[in-house]
Amino acid sequence: MIFKPYQTKVAKKLKEYLEKASELKEVLKDVDPDAWVQLSFTKVGLTTVPDTPRNGLGKLYPRLCIKVPTGGGKTLLAVEAIRQYQELFVKRKTGLIVWIVPSEIIYSQTVERLRDKADPYRQLLDQASAGHTLIVEKNQELRAEDIEGNLVVLMLMIQSVNRQTKESLKVFMDSGSYNSFFPQDNRYDLHHELLEKVPNLDVFQGINSFMPQVKTSLGNVLRLTRPLIIIDEIHKVFSEKAKETINSLNPSMVVGFSATPKAGMNILISVTGQELKDAEMVKLDMNIISPRSNEDWQTMVKEVKDFREKIEKTADEFNRNTGQYIRPIALIQVERTGKEQRGRGYVHSEDVKEYLISIGVANEEIAIKTSSVNDIENVDLLSRECVIRYIITKDALKEGWDCPFAYILGIIPNVNSNTSVTQLVGRVLRQPFGKKTSIPLLDESYIYYCSGHTKNILTTIRNGFKNEGLDDLAKYHLNTEVDASESVKKIVEIKREIRTKYPESLYLPIWLIKEDKNLYREFNYSIDIKPKINYEVLNFEEVVNTIIPLIGTQTFETALIKVGIDEGHITEEMTKEVRISDVKFDTEYLTRRLNDYIENAFLSRDISEKLYSLLERKVRNKEDLGKYNGFVISEIIKAFEETKRVQQKEIFEKMVNNKTLILAVSDKEIGFRFPEKDSIKDYPHNPYSYYLYEDFDITSINGLELDVAKYIDEQKNTLWWVRNKAEKGWYAIQGWQDKVKPDFVIAKKDDNGKLEFVYIVESKGEHLEGNKDTLYKGDLFNFINSMPIEKLEAEGVVKAKLNDKFYYELVKQDNYENRISFRMNYTNEGNNNS
Repeated sequence: MIFKPYQTKVAKKLKEYLEKASELKEVLKDVDPDAWVQLSFTKVGLTTVPDTPRNGLGKLYPRLCIKVPTGGGKTLLAVEAIRQYQELFVKRKTGLIVWIVPSEIIYSQTVERLRDKADPYRQLLDQASAGHTLIVEKNQELRAEDIEGNLVVLMLMIQSVNRQTKESLKVFMDSGSYNSFFPQDNRYDLHHELLEKVPNLDVFQGINSFMPQVKTSLGNVLRLTRPLIIIDEIHKVFSEKAKETINSLNPSMVVGFSATPKAGMNILISVTGQELKDAEMVKLDMNIISPRSNEDWQTMVKEVKDFREKIEKTADEFNRNTGQYIRPIALIQVERTGKEQRGRGYVHSEDVKEYLISIGVANEEIAIKTSSVNDIENVDLLSRECVIRYIITKDALKEGWDCPFAYILGIIPNVNSNTSVTQLVGRVLRQPFGKKTSIPLLDESYIYYCSGHTKNILTTIRNGFKNEGLDDLAKYHLNTEVDASESVKKIVEIKREIRTKYPESLYLPIWLIKEDKNLYREFNYSIDIKPKINYEVLNFEEVVNTIIPLIGTQTFETALIKVGIDEGHITEEMTKEVRISDVKFDTEYLTRRLNDYIENAFLSRDISEKLYSLLERKVRNKEDLGKYNGFVISEIIKAFEETKRVQQKEIFEKMVNNKTLILAVSDKEIGFRFPEKDSIKDYPHNPYSYYLYEDFDITSINGLELDVAKYIDEQKNTLWWVRNKAEKGWYAIQGWQDKVKPDFVIAKKDDNGKLEFVYIVESKGEHLEGNKDTLYKGDLFNFINSMPIEKLEAEGVVKAKLNDKFYYELVKQDNYENRISFRMNYTNEGNNNS
């Protein structure tokens, strides 16, 4: 196998390190058995060695990390690390290697390749073992004679060493699969001798505590054999708990690979994104195709389909000329995937599948990959026999999935708030065969999106590159945060002083429907407003007459952004291009588009037929309806949105005026009180004095929110404050449109230390000023502030004398200090008096 230049660089550095480590270990064994570990790193140029782990026997051992971007061939480098470790460090052909991978799909792919004796990876292992290689899977029997006569590679999942407690890990459970490593149960003398040699073995306590019995567990096998541990994506097992688990297994050495190493790792060598690009391993440039004005998801999906077919024609010609098979795959990210989540105003995986079929894609060419549906399970996507060309997902492909045939990513969720797309970016970067074809269409990747701003998609792409280890500018700024999936969770409670002295401050108002004298329920948009909206009050002829004169005045010019890497920097180049739609505009198409908005198939059909009949009669050139479909649909939706917006508020105000809808604070079950407990990452600790809970995860907020939080905590009249979570069980107030989940809630005290009022704050950045969401929230807050607040107290035990003084405010980035300061220092007014 021919190594790429950067892979040769890594192999040389590994060789240098292992030779030095072996030499120093031998020289210093009688002087200082631990000294060789740190010295071996410094001898190969590491000026600092921040990670100095000790195994379960108290001995230092080396844990090193090799930084390799996604798609850089980590599996090949891992096999090379094993080969060199056997040859240069332990100098034997047999023994145990533990290989830990991050996901099921990588696990199965790695096992398949390592078991195939014709595969180059297996052939490298066979060089190290003189042809005696065994690949052992989790839960498979392992015997002492297997390790004595073979090089055994034991495959494990990352979860095997990364759970909350040792008791929950299968690796530590007793099993009959490993009996040959341990004495017979009744030979307590031999168990005792074994424990004297390896004191940290797990044991069962016998009838008498002086007769312990060693567990026949996989964990104990590892402790006895002191293996080399290879870890793919080592950053996922770098929490304190995971490191403790790995240390307890008595490894002789750990070699980890990561595209995004953590601060505190011993990074032996780094591969840059530029090196991958120079080696032609990644599909760059990445082409970002912005939506045409007034775009919609169906048109974007149609464009993805057409472009994918264009790439496939080129791939077929390439195959005929070279014999190298490529079947371009498009990944389409949707908003919803669950069985019960369809038809709620969001684009569902089934919606996209049905639309693809309706525009000519065969059912068998479409796969859905979600947490509950996995159409690509056990499917070899690279096989010539595989027919899958479209994979629909929400975020199930964001980690541990790598298919070099993936060329296009189509993003339906709004890129302004779509966090999971940063993980999906890397899924279309890997170059088939790890080599450019010299055909630009097959050497680049493509991203389509249908909603959001260019600035946001560029930020998303940059973050996606960084997640894949391709942002070379980020190499000096390693991520020091602990990922939520890796960190230990901590349960915190509301501070005792607040619970006991100010319980009334914990209750916040919500809108309630009064159904009877003493019977209330929570106001619900879907029940109380949505069914009452009448779209047929629209004058359809007037809507069509407004649209027709404007058809043909639009431009098809859109932005095409090429993102690449040049001399270690991410580059962006924007050009303009013309794209003309060829969507067939008919009643079926119009019905599908309207139903996304109205969510009533019968009503959508009826309205579509009326609108289409008018359009067909009045538009001279019928082809213009398809050509300008985005504009026509957008204008129709605007008309529906306007009548909906007006009716929503009218219905809401009518219920308020007739006292059916009230704003109330209550200590009954229907009321809202802040959760008694919160679950946070146990890192880092709370830097604030007046936070509501005992501790706070500062990494959960950033940017403007950090500035606002700091300013709130500095106010002398702050009794407590909390960062409201956008999660179930936290504060949200339903208005005539969406629920609003404010960013901060602040309890203000007076000069005597008593609760004065509760201040609810939503913070908005400058870039969001003036948008529909911001205007709605400001309008809702003003409406709430004008309302009296009723107090509905539970019968029997009085939980708190309820507070009815509140003030809601939307503060903007350029004046948040003035607004908060005014409200906290110069007013004593809540709802009833403000």
